[in-house]
Amino acid sequence: MKFKYTRVLQFNFEDEQGYAVDRIRGSDIVKFALKIGANTITFFARDAWGRAFYNSNIARKIAKLGDRDFLREVVEEASKHGIAVIPMIGHTTNPELYSKHPDWAQRDINGRVITMDTDPSFVSREKATWPLMCLNSPFLNHVLMEADEVLKYGVDGIFLDSFRYMPDVDRACFCEWCRNKFRNESGKDLPAKEELESELYRRSFLWRINVNVKSLKIVSQRIGDNHVLIYNNHPLAWRGRANTIAELSRNFVDVFFAECSEVDYQPPGFIAEMVKLTRALTGKPVWATRNSFHMALTSSNTTDVAIRQGLREAFAGGGWPVYLVFASTFMNNVNPDPVRQVFEEVERLEEYMLDAEPLPYVGVVFSNRSRDWSGVKMSPHIADSFRGFYYVALLNGLPVNYVSDTCLDEGRFKEYRCIVLANVWSLSKEGLGNLKDYIKSGGGIIATYKTGLLDENGCRLEETRLKQLLDISFNSIISSKWSYIRLSDQHVITEGIRRRHILWGDFDREFTYRRTPPELGWHVYAEHEGGEEVAYLTLTKREFGNEYENGRSPPPPTVDTDIPAIVVGERWVYFSGQPGRIYWRNGSPDIGRLMLNSMKYIAGEPPVAVKSHGFVELEAYRRNGQLLIHLLNHTYPDRILVRGNTATNTMWTSTPECVHPPTRVTPLVDVRVVVRGFDVARVYEPLRDRICEFREENGRAIVEIPRLDEYVFLVIDLR
Repeated sequence: MKFKYTRVLQFNFEDEQGYAVDRIRGSDIVKFALKIGANTITFFARDAWGRAFYNSNIARKIAKLGDRDFLREVVEEASKHGIAVIPMIGHTTNPELYSKHPDWAQRDINGRVITMDTDPSFVSREKATWPLMCLNSPFLNHVLMEADEVLKYGVDGIFLDSFRYMPDVDRACFCEWCRNKFRNESGKDLPAKEELESELYRRSFLWRINVNVKSLKIVSQRIGDNHVLIYNNHPLAWRGRANTIAELSRNFVDVFFAECSEVDYQPPGFIAEMVKLTRALTGKPVWATRNSFHMALTSSNTTDVAIRQGLREAFAGGGWPVYLVFASTFMNNVNPDPVRQVFEEVERLEEYMLDAEPLPYVGVVFSNRSRDWSGVKMSPHIADSFRGFYYVALLNGLPVNYVSDTCLDEGRFKEYRCIVLANVWSLSKEGLGNLKDYIKSGGGIIATYKTGLLDENGCRLEETRLKQLLDISFNSIISSKWSYIRLSDQHVITEGIRRRHILWGDFDREFTYRRTPPELGWHVYAEHEGGEEVAYLTLTKREFGNEYENGRSPPPPTVDTDIPAIVVGERWVYFSGQPGRIYWRNGSPDIGRLMLNSMKYIAGEPPVAVKSHGFVELEAYRRNGQLLIHLLNHTYPDRILVRGNTATNTMWTSTPECVHPPTRVTPLVDVRVVVRGFDVARVYEPLRDRICEFREENGRAIVEIPRLDEYVFLVIDLR
């Protein structure tokens, strides 16, 4: 069946007082959806305070509605215009339900209610503002009854916000429902502290993850095949645990919602990145948001440029754009024009993207298992390695995508020319076997640091699985706060780097309890067979430099060793440290060059690349004898992000809390798209209905784009 929920308006009443509930009618929302060209509307039918926006038998309707039924208003008006309605229900916070059933709430190890409250004035109160309800309690049955009620309105499906049931001990539920269920199923008590080496702890971690997964399966079965189930996996929140839940729920959730509320704090390309991550984890259609407001907390409306480019990113990443408007923004005469412009583009182009597949070149493994099994201390740092490799490719105009643990386990990665195992601690036996077959068939691998030291269940191995894959053995860990790598003979992966010593590490940005982040300067002392050593480890005699009184600077390189830092084989490269993580943190051009050279050494020149004097995001796809190329110009002259260099929230001359949205895009001239390995017949630009000229040169097809403003979409027909 053709996917039809492709241009989405998300509308929310966002505050406890229900601002403008009495003034906004369902017809107003539908009218705005028509203005922007949306074909789907979603909104809270039951909000996070536990109030219904329809005539419910199980929840109190918000008082400001009076006799009105807001859900019915929206559904009846939308049906006149062929607009789908998918209401949101089941939010895990529910103060009204908690007031009736306090024993249904999640409780920590000390019996205190677990809440979403973050404001200290709320957290300190005895009565929680936003208590989280437990999925092992009768709360899940309540969610099922909510689904039953709203489906009777003739809606197309239901949308569940994240189930905020966490597996980590410091945020996990220890209510009687959970304790009894785990004891009945395992014969053991829930572990009270994180012990990664304990099989019981790891079992309890997976058990909690699967509480979410099983709950989603129950909801899916309840609503049936005639309605879609959408789930919010919010890729950058909840310690990434929702990504694990999404990966394990992919067979019974129809659409995943990659909430991107952090976009204004993230690099350009972030929304597309989150879409591609979610697609890699689930293989399902993905919704992704661009908020109408700035910085996620409705401080002000954002700019037309931010809205247009954000919505385009969702589409270019292979997903479907969601435009979020809150009632306060809606009542302030929100401008429909930038959304309408992009939704009209999507409407014209969506036929191309419905069956398109990412063009395989470099696949970066985003390993949920490695992050989950790294523990609370290291977990925030694991994905830095993945994102570093991803962005060095993106910023240099190369096609790059994510690959999941499941893709490795099932062998769904073998068309990529290069697979990056950037500190992928956890490798399964199935994944290892598929990677071995991949190398035998001509594929190539970049691996770093502790890759392969854990199995799929988080159990520490005596020998890294890289031994079977690349003939690299684990000797020991060099635990240096700072280190350097020393380049030896010239090799293609050191091309363009003049320095002999490259700094390895970074100072801790918080700089409150430690000078350096955990393990950033560390290396694996690896032994190998058959590789060429192109860099060695240089150590220091001190843990840190002086930098006057603060000690943030690195100590100088003084102790040269013969410990290999980079080893290159015929079809592989191994880094003993974490280049992706360092690049993600500080953008080191030398480390970035090493990573980029390594990818090209393994994968060869890319099948498609973009050359420009700015930052152009390239997203490339293939389908039925065509290449599909998205080009987004992210050259923003006025986008400003500022933070302090310590945890202290003050600076000498100004505060560090500075986040500016882009208001304009610098047009780029002489942009070139280079196509290799394909016989190009025609280049067509559908949005302008024109044929583009191209020339053939040295086995390449080169498409010249005289001027790139914000966005160009190209269809390249192949012979």
